[in-house]
Amino acid sequence: MTATTATEAALRLPALTESERLLLARGPLAVIDLDALAANYRQLQRQSAPAACAPVIKCDGYGLGIAEAGSALAGAGAALFFVARLDDGIRLRQAVPDAEIAVLDGIAEAHVREAEQLRLMPGLSSAESIRSWFAVPRTVAACIQIDTGMSRLGLRPGEAPGLNGVLNGLPAGAVRLHMTHLISADDGDHALCEAQTERFLAAIAGWPRAPRSIVNSAGLYLDRAWHCDITRPGKALHGITPLAPGLPNPLRPVLSVLAPILQIRDVQLGETAGYSATWRSARPARIATVGIGYGNGYLRSLSNRGIAVIGGQRVPVVGRVSMDLITLDVTDVPGPLLAEGFAEMLGPGMDVTELSALAGSNEHEMQIALAHGCHRVYRAASTAPSALT
Repeated sequence: MTATTATEAALRLPALTESERLLLARGPLAVIDLDALAANYRQLQRQSAPAACAPVIKCDGYGLGIAEAGSALAGAGAALFFVARLDDGIRLRQAVPDAEIAVLDGIAEAHVREAEQLRLMPGLSSAESIRSWFAVPRTVAACIQIDTGMSRLGLRPGEAPGLNGVLNGLPAGAVRLHMTHLISADDGDHALCEAQTERFLAAIAGWPRAPRSIVNSAGLYLDRAWHCDITRPGKALHGITPLAPGLPNPLRPVLSVLAPILQIRDVQLGETAGYSATWRSARPARIATVGIGYGNGYLRSLSNRGIAVIGGQRVPVVGRVSMDLITLDVTDVPGPLLAEGFAEMLGPGMDVTELSALAGSNEHEMQIALAHGCHRVYRAASTAPSALT
Protein backbone atom coordinates (compact mmCIF):
# COMPACT_ATOMS: atom_id res chain seq x y z
CA MET A 1 0.00 0.00 0.00
CA THR A 2 1.37 3.42 -0.89
CA ALA A 3 1.73 6.21 1.65
CA THR A 4 -1.20 8.05 0.07
CA THR A 5 -3.58 5.13 0.18
CA ALA A 6 -2.43 4.27 3.69
CA THR A 7 -3.41 7.77 4.80
CA GLU A 8 -6.79 7.44 3.14
CA ALA A 9 -7.27 4.02 4.72
CA ALA A 10 -6.51 5.40 8.16
CA LEU A 11 -9.60 7.56 7.88
CA ARG A 12 -11.66 4.38 7.76
CA LEU A 13 -10.36 3.04 11.06
CA PRO A 14 -13.16 2.62 13.58
CA ALA A 15 -13.69 5.80 15.58
CA LEU A 16 -13.25 4.85 19.21
CA THR A 17 -15.81 5.71 21.85
CA GLU A 18 -14.67 6.97 25.22
CA SER A 19 -15.28 3.56 26.79
CA GLU A 20 -13.22 1.89 24.07
CA ARG A 21 -10.37 4.33 24.65
CA LEU A 22 -10.45 3.33 28.29
CA LEU A 23 -10.24 -0.33 27.24
CA LEU A 24 -7.36 0.48 24.89
CA ALA A 25 -5.49 1.97 27.83
CA ARG A 26 -5.61 -1.52 29.37
CA GLY A 27 -4.19 -3.29 26.32
CA PRO A 28 -4.65 -3.93 22.60
CA LEU A 29 -8.13 -4.02 21.07
CA ALA A 30 -9.47 -6.33 18.36
CA VAL A 31 -12.29 -4.34 16.73
CA ILE A 32 -14.62 -6.68 14.84
CA ASP A 33 -16.99 -5.35 12.19
CA LEU A 34 -19.95 -7.73 12.17
CA ASP A 35 -21.65 -5.75 9.40
CA ALA A 36 -18.63 -6.39 7.18
CA LEU A 37 -18.76 -10.09 8.05
CA ALA A 38 -22.43 -10.24 7.05
CA ALA A 39 -21.78 -8.27 3.86
CA ASN A 40 -18.97 -10.63 2.90
CA TYR A 41 -21.25 -13.62 3.40
CA ARG A 42 -23.86 -12.09 1.11
CA GLN A 43 -21.19 -11.43 -1.53
CA LEU A 44 -19.96 -15.02 -1.29
CA GLN A 45 -23.51 -16.33 -1.53
CA ARG A 46 -23.96 -14.37 -4.75
CA GLN A 47 -20.70 -15.79 -6.05
CA SER A 48 -21.81 -19.30 -5.06
CA ALA A 49 -25.27 -19.20 -6.64
CA PRO A 50 -27.08 -21.35 -7.49
CA ALA A 51 -25.15 -23.39 -4.92
CA ALA A 52 -25.77 -22.74 -1.23
CA CYS A 53 -23.02 -20.99 0.75
CA ALA A 54 -22.13 -22.59 4.10
CA PRO A 55 -19.68 -20.70 6.35
CA VAL A 56 -16.71 -22.49 7.87
CA ILE A 57 -16.10 -20.87 11.26
CA LYS A 58 -13.56 -23.16 12.88
CA CYS A 59 -11.34 -22.23 15.82
CA ASP A 60 -13.84 -20.00 17.58
CA GLY A 61 -14.90 -18.34 14.34
CA TYR A 62 -11.31 -17.71 13.19
CA GLY A 63 -10.74 -16.04 16.54
CA LEU A 64 -13.65 -13.59 16.24
CA GLY A 65 -15.93 -15.42 18.68
CA ILE A 66 -18.07 -18.22 17.31
CA ALA A 67 -21.32 -17.07 18.91
CA GLU A 68 -21.01 -13.48 17.67
CA ALA A 69 -19.81 -14.51 14.21
CA GLY A 70 -22.44 -17.23 13.89
CA SER A 71 -25.27 -14.91 14.88
CA ALA A 72 -24.17 -12.29 12.34
CA LEU A 73 -23.87 -14.86 9.57
CA ALA A 74 -27.23 -16.44 10.38
CA GLY A 75 -28.74 -12.96 10.24
CA ALA A 76 -27.27 -12.61 6.75
CA GLY A 77 -28.94 -15.84 5.63
CA ALA A 78 -26.52 -18.66 6.47
CA ALA A 79 -28.37 -21.86 7.36
CA LEU A 80 -25.59 -24.49 7.37
CA PHE A 81 -22.30 -24.07 9.27
CA PHE A 82 -19.09 -26.08 9.53
CA VAL A 83 -16.94 -26.20 12.64
CA ALA A 84 -13.95 -28.38 13.41
CA ARG A 85 -14.65 -29.61 16.93
CA LEU A 86 -17.52 -30.50 19.18
CA ASP A 87 -16.94 -27.65 21.64
CA ASP A 88 -17.33 -25.07 18.88
CA GLY A 89 -20.46 -26.84 17.73
CA ILE A 90 -21.94 -26.67 21.22
CA ARG A 91 -21.25 -22.95 21.55
CA LEU A 92 -22.53 -22.23 18.06
CA ARG A 93 -25.75 -24.14 18.72
CA GLN A 94 -26.53 -21.76 21.58
CA ALA A 95 -26.21 -18.81 19.18
CA VAL A 96 -27.99 -20.29 16.14
CA PRO A 97 -30.65 -22.68 17.45
CA ASP A 98 -32.25 -23.35 14.08
CA ALA A 99 -29.18 -23.79 11.87
CA GLU A 100 -27.58 -27.01 10.64
CA ILE A 101 -24.11 -27.55 12.11
CA ALA A 102 -21.52 -30.08 10.94
CA VAL A 103 -18.49 -31.06 13.04
CA LEU A 104 -15.72 -31.77 10.55
CA ASP A 105 -13.34 -33.60 12.88
CA GLY A 106 -16.04 -36.09 13.81
CA ILE A 107 -17.65 -36.94 17.12
CA ALA A 108 -16.19 -39.48 19.52
CA GLU A 109 -18.49 -42.29 20.61
CA ALA A 110 -18.57 -40.97 24.18
CA HIS A 111 -20.15 -37.71 22.95
CA VAL A 112 -22.57 -39.02 20.33
CA ARG A 113 -25.62 -38.78 22.57
CA GLU A 114 -24.90 -35.15 23.41
CA ALA A 115 -24.25 -34.36 19.75
CA GLU A 116 -27.53 -35.91 18.67
CA GLN A 117 -29.41 -34.00 21.35
CA LEU A 118 -27.89 -30.77 20.00
CA ARG A 119 -28.45 -31.80 16.37
CA LEU A 120 -24.75 -31.68 15.51
CA MET A 121 -23.83 -33.66 12.42
CA PRO A 122 -20.58 -35.64 12.44
CA GLY A 123 -18.00 -35.64 9.68
CA LEU A 124 -17.34 -39.30 8.87
CA SER A 125 -13.84 -39.86 7.50
CA SER A 126 -13.21 -43.61 7.46
CA ALA A 127 -14.95 -46.82 6.48
CA GLU A 128 -15.04 -47.79 10.15
CA SER A 129 -16.71 -44.54 11.25
CA ILE A 130 -19.27 -44.77 8.45
CA ARG A 131 -20.22 -48.34 9.32
CA SER A 132 -20.35 -47.55 13.02
CA TRP A 133 -22.49 -44.43 12.62
CA PHE A 134 -25.06 -46.09 10.39
CA ALA A 135 -25.16 -49.36 12.33
CA VAL A 136 -28.02 -47.96 14.45
CA PRO A 137 -30.83 -45.53 13.69
CA ARG A 138 -29.76 -41.89 14.07
CA THR A 139 -31.70 -38.71 14.71
CA VAL A 140 -29.25 -36.51 12.77
CA ALA A 141 -27.65 -36.84 9.37
CA ALA A 142 -23.90 -37.19 8.75
CA CYS A 143 -21.40 -35.75 6.30
CA ILE A 144 -19.00 -38.07 4.51
CA GLN A 145 -15.54 -36.80 3.68
CA ILE A 146 -13.44 -38.13 0.80
CA ASP A 147 -9.66 -37.63 0.81
CA THR A 148 -8.67 -36.76 -2.75
CA GLY A 149 -5.06 -35.83 -2.08
CA MET A 150 -4.68 -33.99 1.23
CA SER A 151 -3.76 -37.19 3.11
CA ARG A 152 -5.60 -35.78 6.06
CA LEU A 153 -9.17 -36.57 7.09
CA GLY A 154 -11.29 -38.53 4.66
CA LEU A 155 -12.08 -41.86 3.10
CA ARG A 156 -9.69 -42.96 0.38
CA PRO A 157 -11.45 -43.10 -3.01
CA GLY A 158 -10.54 -46.76 -3.39
CA GLU A 159 -12.46 -47.59 -0.22
CA ALA A 160 -15.71 -46.06 -1.47
CA PRO A 161 -17.08 -49.07 -3.45
CA GLY A 162 -16.82 -51.22 -0.33
CA LEU A 163 -19.44 -49.02 1.32
CA ASN A 164 -22.02 -49.20 -1.45
CA GLY A 165 -24.05 -51.79 0.44
CA VAL A 166 -24.11 -49.74 3.64
CA LEU A 167 -25.02 -46.45 2.01
CA ASN A 168 -27.51 -47.74 -0.54
CA GLY A 169 -29.65 -49.16 2.25
CA LEU A 170 -30.01 -45.89 4.16
CA PRO A 171 -33.19 -43.82 4.42
CA ALA A 172 -33.36 -40.62 2.40
CA GLY A 173 -31.54 -37.74 4.10
CA ALA A 174 -29.31 -39.91 6.30
CA VAL A 175 -26.30 -38.46 4.47
CA ARG A 176 -26.42 -34.66 4.50
CA LEU A 177 -23.58 -34.24 2.01
CA HIS A 178 -20.49 -35.73 0.42
CA MET A 179 -17.42 -33.51 0.53
CA THR A 180 -13.74 -33.19 -0.24
CA HIS A 181 -11.21 -30.44 0.36
CA LEU A 182 -9.05 -28.68 -2.24
CA ILE A 183 -5.29 -28.82 -1.69
CA SER A 184 -4.00 -25.80 -3.56
CA ALA A 185 -6.84 -23.60 -4.72
CA ASP A 186 -5.04 -20.73 -2.98
CA ASP A 187 -2.12 -21.34 -5.34
CA GLY A 188 -4.39 -21.21 -8.38
CA ASP A 189 -3.46 -24.79 -9.31
CA HIS A 190 -6.36 -25.42 -11.66
CA ALA A 191 -5.06 -28.79 -12.87
CA LEU A 192 -4.76 -30.23 -9.36
CA CYS A 193 -8.19 -28.93 -8.37
CA GLU A 194 -9.67 -30.50 -11.47
CA ALA A 195 -7.96 -33.82 -10.73
CA GLN A 196 -9.33 -33.77 -7.17
CA THR A 197 -12.82 -33.04 -8.46
CA GLU A 198 -12.64 -35.98 -10.84
CA ARG A 199 -11.44 -38.33 -8.07
CA PHE A 200 -14.21 -37.14 -5.78
CA LEU A 201 -17.01 -37.54 -8.28
CA ALA A 202 -15.75 -40.98 -9.30
CA ALA A 203 -15.57 -42.11 -5.68
CA ILE A 204 -19.19 -41.24 -4.88
CA ALA A 205 -20.62 -42.37 -8.21
CA GLY A 206 -21.94 -45.64 -6.76
CA TRP A 207 -23.60 -44.00 -3.75
CA PRO A 208 -27.12 -42.58 -3.44
CA ARG A 209 -27.36 -38.95 -4.49
CA ALA A 210 -26.63 -36.41 -1.77
CA PRO A 211 -25.53 -32.78 -1.96
CA ARG A 212 -21.86 -32.40 -2.95
CA SER A 213 -19.35 -29.90 -1.63
CA ILE A 214 -15.83 -29.23 -2.90
CA VAL A 215 -14.74 -25.60 -2.89
CA ASN A 216 -13.25 -23.39 -0.21
CA SER A 217 -12.76 -19.61 -0.42
CA ALA A 218 -10.20 -19.61 -3.22
CA GLY A 219 -11.85 -22.46 -5.12
CA LEU A 220 -15.09 -20.51 -5.13
CA TYR A 221 -13.48 -18.00 -7.49
CA LEU A 222 -11.57 -20.46 -9.70
CA ASP A 223 -14.22 -22.46 -11.55
CA ARG A 224 -18.00 -22.46 -11.16
CA ALA A 225 -18.09 -26.09 -12.30
CA TRP A 226 -16.66 -27.03 -8.90
CA HIS A 227 -19.33 -25.23 -6.88
CA CYS A 228 -21.59 -28.29 -6.97
CA ASP A 229 -24.36 -27.92 -4.38
CA ILE A 230 -22.67 -26.29 -1.38
CA THR A 231 -19.62 -24.03 -1.14
CA ARG A 232 -17.59 -23.74 2.08
CA PRO A 233 -15.80 -20.38 2.39
CA GLY A 234 -13.71 -19.74 5.48
CA LYS A 235 -11.07 -17.03 5.24
CA ALA A 236 -12.98 -14.98 2.65
CA LEU A 237 -15.74 -14.35 5.19
CA HIS A 238 -13.23 -12.20 7.06
CA GLY A 239 -12.21 -10.12 4.06
CA ILE A 240 -9.05 -12.13 3.36
CA THR A 241 -8.76 -12.04 -0.41
CA PRO A 242 -9.57 -15.29 -2.22
CA LEU A 243 -8.09 -13.93 -5.44
CA ALA A 244 -4.61 -13.98 -6.93
CA PRO A 245 -2.18 -11.20 -5.90
CA GLY A 246 -2.82 -7.94 -7.73
CA LEU A 247 -6.54 -8.48 -8.28
CA PRO A 248 -8.96 -6.18 -6.43
CA ASN A 249 -10.44 -7.77 -3.34
CA PRO A 250 -14.27 -7.88 -3.58
CA LEU A 251 -14.62 -8.29 0.19
CA ARG A 252 -14.48 -6.00 3.23
CA PRO A 253 -11.98 -6.27 6.09
CA VAL A 254 -13.56 -7.46 9.32
CA LEU A 255 -10.79 -7.21 11.91
CA SER A 256 -8.75 -4.21 13.03
CA VAL A 257 -6.20 -4.37 15.85
CA LEU A 258 -5.16 -1.24 17.74
CA ALA A 259 -2.47 -1.04 20.42
CA PRO A 260 -1.74 1.79 22.88
CA ILE A 261 1.40 3.91 22.68
CA LEU A 262 2.81 3.70 26.21
CA GLN A 263 5.96 5.81 25.96
CA ILE A 264 7.99 7.83 23.46
CA ARG A 265 11.70 8.43 23.92
CA ASP A 266 14.58 9.85 21.93
CA VAL A 267 17.61 7.63 21.32
CA GLN A 268 21.03 8.63 20.10
CA LEU A 269 23.12 7.30 17.25
CA GLY A 270 24.27 3.78 18.13
CA GLU A 271 21.73 3.09 20.89
CA THR A 272 19.83 -0.21 20.79
CA ALA A 273 16.23 -1.32 21.26
CA GLY A 274 14.86 -4.63 22.54
CA TYR A 275 16.36 -7.89 23.74
CA SER A 276 19.76 -8.98 22.40
CA ALA A 277 20.37 -5.57 20.81
CA THR A 278 19.20 -6.78 17.40
CA TRP A 279 18.50 -3.18 16.31
CA ARG A 280 20.94 -0.32 16.60
CA SER A 281 20.00 3.21 15.64
CA ALA A 282 21.78 4.54 12.56
CA ARG A 283 20.74 8.12 13.43
CA PRO A 284 19.25 10.08 16.29
CA ALA A 285 15.75 8.58 16.44
CA ARG A 286 12.46 8.61 18.26
CA ILE A 287 11.14 5.28 19.58
CA ALA A 288 7.57 4.53 20.63
CA THR A 289 6.95 1.63 23.00
CA VAL A 290 3.59 0.06 22.17
CA GLY A 291 1.51 -2.27 24.32
CA ILE A 292 1.27 -5.43 22.24
CA GLY A 293 3.48 -8.48 21.90
CA TYR A 294 3.56 -12.18 21.19
CA GLY A 295 1.37 -12.75 24.25
CA ASN A 296 -1.33 -10.91 22.30
CA GLY A 297 -0.73 -12.80 19.07
CA TYR A 298 1.71 -10.36 17.46
CA LEU A 299 4.16 -13.02 16.36
CA ARG A 300 7.78 -12.92 17.46
CA SER A 301 8.82 -13.50 13.86
CA LEU A 302 7.80 -9.88 13.22
CA SER A 303 10.87 -8.70 15.15
CA ASN A 304 12.66 -6.11 12.98
CA ARG A 305 10.20 -6.98 10.19
CA GLY A 306 6.73 -5.85 11.19
CA ILE A 307 5.10 -2.60 10.14
CA ALA A 308 2.51 -0.60 12.05
CA VAL A 309 0.52 2.46 11.00
CA ILE A 310 0.16 5.67 13.00
CA GLY A 311 -2.15 8.30 11.59
CA GLY A 312 -1.83 6.77 8.14
CA GLN A 313 1.98 6.74 8.22
CA ARG A 314 3.83 3.44 8.17
CA VAL A 315 6.47 2.83 10.81
CA PRO A 316 8.78 -0.17 11.28
CA VAL A 317 9.03 -2.50 14.24
CA VAL A 318 12.58 -2.20 15.55
CA GLY A 319 14.12 -4.71 17.87
CA ARG A 320 12.66 -7.96 19.19
CA VAL A 321 8.95 -8.45 19.78
CA SER A 322 8.55 -9.03 23.52
CA MET A 323 5.75 -10.79 25.33
CA ASP A 324 3.63 -7.66 25.71
CA LEU A 325 5.67 -4.82 24.16
CA ILE A 326 7.13 -3.77 20.84
CA THR A 327 9.15 -0.73 19.81
CA LEU A 328 8.47 1.36 16.70
CA ASP A 329 10.71 3.87 14.96
CA VAL A 330 8.47 6.94 14.82
CA THR A 331 11.18 9.46 14.01
CA ASP A 332 9.38 10.69 10.91
CA VAL A 333 5.86 10.79 12.38
CA PRO A 334 4.58 14.30 13.17
CA GLY A 335 3.78 14.95 16.80
CA PRO A 336 0.03 15.52 16.27
CA LEU A 337 -0.32 12.02 14.84
CA LEU A 338 1.52 10.49 17.78
CA ALA A 339 -0.86 12.34 20.08
CA GLU A 340 -3.66 10.02 18.93
CA GLY A 341 -2.11 7.56 21.36
CA PHE A 342 -2.39 4.30 19.45
CA ALA A 343 -0.92 2.32 16.57
CA GLU A 344 -2.85 0.35 13.98
CA MET A 345 -1.32 -3.14 13.97
CA LEU A 346 -3.87 -4.64 11.62
CA GLY A 347 -6.52 -2.95 9.54
CA PRO A 348 -6.99 -0.86 6.40
CA GLY A 349 -3.40 0.41 6.48
CA MET A 350 -1.82 -3.02 7.13
CA ASP A 351 -3.97 -5.91 6.00
CA VAL A 352 -3.67 -9.43 7.31
CA THR A 353 -2.24 -10.79 4.04
CA GLU A 354 0.71 -8.39 4.11
CA LEU A 355 1.29 -8.74 7.84
CA SER A 356 1.25 -12.53 7.71
CA ALA A 357 3.71 -12.49 4.82
CA LEU A 358 6.07 -10.31 6.87
CA ALA A 359 5.73 -12.84 9.70
CA GLY A 360 6.38 -15.84 7.44
CA SER A 361 2.94 -17.17 8.35
CA ASN A 362 -0.52 -17.18 6.75
CA GLU A 363 -3.61 -15.07 7.25
CA HIS A 364 -5.42 -17.72 9.29
CA GLU A 365 -2.72 -17.98 11.96
CA MET A 366 -2.26 -14.22 12.11
CA GLN A 367 -5.95 -13.41 12.53
CA ILE A 368 -6.63 -16.16 15.05
CA ALA A 369 -3.59 -15.25 17.14
CA LEU A 370 -4.43 -11.54 17.29
CA ALA A 371 -8.16 -11.92 17.77
CA HIS A 372 -7.65 -14.42 20.59
CA GLY A 373 -4.90 -12.37 22.20
CA CYS A 374 -6.61 -8.97 22.34
CA HIS A 375 -9.73 -7.58 23.96
CA ARG A 376 -12.56 -8.04 21.44
CA VAL A 377 -15.01 -5.23 20.67
CA TYR A 378 -17.91 -5.85 18.30
CA ARG A 379 -19.48 -3.32 15.96
CA ALA A 380 -22.65 -3.43 13.94
CA ALA A 381 -24.72 -0.63 12.46
CA SER A 382 -27.85 -1.98 14.14
CA THR A 383 -26.40 -1.93 17.64
CA ALA A 384 -24.13 0.16 19.80
CA PRO A 385 -20.50 -1.00 20.18
CA SER A 386 -20.54 -4.09 22.36
CA ALA A 387 -18.83 -4.74 25.62
CA LEU A 388 -15.36 -6.15 25.92
CA THR A 389 -14.86 -9.91 25.69
